[in-house]
This record gives sequence, C-alpha cells and structure tokens, in this order.
Amino acid sequence: MTHRIRLLFLFLLALAVRLPILATQHDEYLSGGITTALGLVARNLLEGRGLVETTGPYELRQLYDLQRDRGKLLDIGDFPDPPDQPTKPLIQRMPGYPVLLAISWKLTGNRSYLPIQLVQVLLSALLPLMLYSAGRRLFGEAAGLTAGILAALHLAEARLAVVPLYDAWIVFLAGFLIWFLARSGEKGYPLADFVWIGLAVAAGTYLKPTVLVLPLFVAAALIPRISVRRALARGAIAFGLPLLALLPWAFRNERVFHRPILTNTFFWATFWEGFGEARNPFGAVLDDHFTYVRVLADDPLMVYASPEYDDYFRPKVLGVIGTRPGFVLSLMGQRLVRGLLFPENPWGIPAVERTEESFRVFHRDTGKGLLAYLAAKPVVSLVKLLQRFWDPFLLVLAFLTLAVDRDRWREFLPLLALPVAFVATTIPLHLEGRYLLPGTLVWILFAAVPLSAWLGGWQERRGKTPESASPAL
Repeated sequence: MTHRIRLLFLFLLALAVRLPILATQHDEYLSGGITTALGLVARNLLEGRGLVETTGPYELRQLYDLQRDRGKLLDIGDFPDPPDQPTKPLIQRMPGYPVLLAISWKLTGNRSYLPIQLVQVLLSALLPLMLYSAGRRLFGEAAGLTAGILAALHLAEARLAVVPLYDAWIVFLAGFLIWFLARSGEKGYPLADFVWIGLAVAAGTYLKPTVLVLPLFVAAALIPRISVRRALARGAIAFGLPLLALLPWAFRNERVFHRPILTNTFFWATFWEGFGEARNPFGAVLDDHFTYVRVLADDPLMVYASPEYDDYFRPKVLGVIGTRPGFVLSLMGQRLVRGLLFPENPWGIPAVERTEESFRVFHRDTGKGLLAYLAAKPVVSLVKLLQRFWDPFLLVLAFLTLAVDRDRWREFLPLLALPVAFVATTIPLHLEGRYLLPGTLVWILFAAVPLSAWLGGWQERRGKTPESASPAL
C-alpha cells in the first residue's frame, strides 16, 4: 500500500464513520442553546444589525424551550425575525463562529446549519491524515497508520464534528498543531514555523479564547530541547500574533462597553456555576437561568452575561477560593479524573445512548442487577463498556509509550503541552467532556505505538508455520 493510498484509505474510513452520523443526527439538540444564540448573531450580521445577540421577543425565546423539549435543533431560517427585536452587543462569546455561519449562509443562500456541519465533517476527516503523518515521523509507518485508524474511528470526536459549534474547530486546531510540531521538530523548530502556529492560534482564539495560552505552554515545553532564548523568541511570536489579532476586537469592546476586553466575559460566572458541579453550602448551582434569577433578586437591572454580570461573581469566587480551598481542590481533582478517564462524550449511537437503555432505568423498572442487564441487553452493554473504557485505554497505552521511550522526553514535551494546556484551562472552571477532546488526539498518537507493535507481532506470529515457530529439537 503506497503512501497516497494510505491517506485516501484513512480519509474514506473517517468519512464512512462521520457521514452516517451527519445524515441521522444533524438536528440533535446537543449544546443547542449555544448554537441557537450564535446562529441568531449570524443572522443579525447578515441583516445589518452587527455583532449583537437577540434577546426577544418572548415568542422567539420560547423556541429555545421547544427545541430542548423536543430534543431537536431548529434551523435559524425557521425562527421568526421581527424587525423590532431587542438585542444586546455580543460579549459572552467570541465572534468567530457567528461569522463562519454568516459566510456559509451567504454562500449557500440557505440559513441552515447543514453546510457548516458538512465543512466540519470534512475537517474532522482530515484529522486521521494529520495523526498518520505525525505518527510516522515520530514512530514509523506502522504506528502512524495505527494512529490514523484510531483517529478515524474516534467516535466521540466524530460525533462532536456534527454539532454546529466551535468545539469541532478547536479539535481541528489541535490536530494541525500536532502535525505541525512533529514536522517542525525534524527541522529544529525554525522561527518561521511559529509564525504559522501564531496565525493558527489567532484564528482559533476568535472561536474559543482559551486557546490563546497554547503557545505559552508549547514554548515552555521547548526549553529543555532548545535554549531558553530561542524558546522565548518562538513563544513571543506564536503568542504575540494572536494578541495583535485580538486588538480590533478589544477596540470594539472599548467603544461598546467602555472596557478594552481582550476576549469575552463570563469567566467569573462560569467559575461560580462550576462550583455547582458538587454539593456546596454557599448556593452555587450549575444552571444559567437559576443563577441569573438569583442575581436579579439582588440587582433587578443586571443584564445577563454583561461585563457587570461577570464583575458580580468575582468577589464570590475569590471568597470561596480563600475560605474553602479544600472544597476547590477536591472539585478540581474530581474533574481531572472524570475528564481524563470518564468524560462521557456521546458516540453518536442513539440506540445505545437513549436514557431508557441505561442500567439505572433497567434497574428501576425491573429491580434486577448488572448481570441481568448484561443478559437482557448484550449489544448495548458491550458498546457502553467500550465507551466506558475507551479513554482509560488510550491513556494507559499513551503512558506506556512515554515510559518505554522516556529517553525521548524532550522530543515529546511540546506535544504533551497541548493536553496539559487544555486541562489547565478547563479543570479550574467547569468540565464538560468535549472541552478535553482536543487533547485526546495526543493520547491517540502515543497509544498507537504499543498497539501497532502488538498488532505487528500478532500478524508475524500468524504468518509463521508450526515448524518455523517451534524450536529445533
């Protein structure tokens, strides 16, 4: 099999996994509230209203609840568009994804999410090619091909690619950085390469601002391999370009909000609601609406997700950190274990992921235990078992590679900086499984090494005749 045939095979395999999910689940209501809010911003852009969020009227807001109750995502073309609808300037999220939606709708003439979903699926199908290329550079052809196959079959990432949201683009950014860092490492990390890294991160920052720190982690990871001076120069370029790219957005925020906000708001509000992941005595609840209602009781004029709304939560968060450090550290530890080992990302298999197929519902309805559940639903149980152990499986194999090839730790550090950065920007605030999915690409890359060795050894043993496999007597 030639190199080009392998690339084509991986691309087609990835499409074979992702296109059925797109065809059957493109309108599933996963993160649908965020998608709808950004979709309305995109429509406002096309209608000449600017980067503003739609906040009414009531009939339009009701459609949020309708989508949630039905579990189906409505296209923005199905939403009413009254000319006098109330709006507020966008600041809770970055403008990148609404701009992408607006471009796709302008080009297609159809205000449907399907065009952007198709683009995301195609980008997702390129990830196996990137991991294949990085793997063969670092570990050889067999490990590279195994990494590509694992990426093609990575159902959690495949399902995320179908969701019309910015997260899929951040996973693609991570895949690009893995490929580019592996390629750059062969050349000694030339300075020019970090211009491209800076430009890629700059684009990603307009989608999700936490990626802004990626160059800092990568630069720090380069220090053991190259000199401090050279690492700082590369970090300055890769970090400085995104900062420059954010200046127009900061100027806009200064004009609109009278604050030079570099990215977006909702940092402190997210921090506070994140405390609601665990039982707590200070009233934090993981619910946007409930939290906002409580804020209105203190300040009836407070605007949701405004800079002032974020300011409201800063002293509350700092107070918890200062008075209950044990609670905060314990919560972060729980998130770390859950995020790395049991993120519970959907795989795009509705027959398995429906609530009524869970063991909890089975036990409630029948009173029977786990063995009875396994006997009654063997296929569902098998898939759920694979879901449960997929991430631990990748992580264990990845750490096995790092242990065996520990003499190459300087070479691996820049790649490991990526999952570390995603963990560092997620675990302190609030955890959803999709936030750490970009880092799993690195685990796949390293997990492919022992897996390819085992598969290669198994094939070699199968190819031996009994005579050649047996020692001479």
